[in-house]
Amino acid sequence: MDTDQRIRIIEEKLETLGMTIKGWAKINELDHRIVEDLVRGNLRGTHGVALNARRIMEQFFGPVFGP
Repeated sequence: MDTDQRIRIIEEKLETLGMTIKGWAKINELDHRIVEDLVRGNLRGTHGVALNARRIMEQFFGPVFGP
């Protein structure tokens, strides 16, 4: 999945809930900068805090980081 598709899926899901990515990250006790970097593809999320954030995001948004 490319970055544009990932952003569109996440924005649509958050819009239906009336939330922003920063608000969602705060509720889930994640650093919004890490979440934003994961969404944009600037961070791969394969180790440590980024991996944990990626797992939480996939539980909520579905397989947005898949191929």
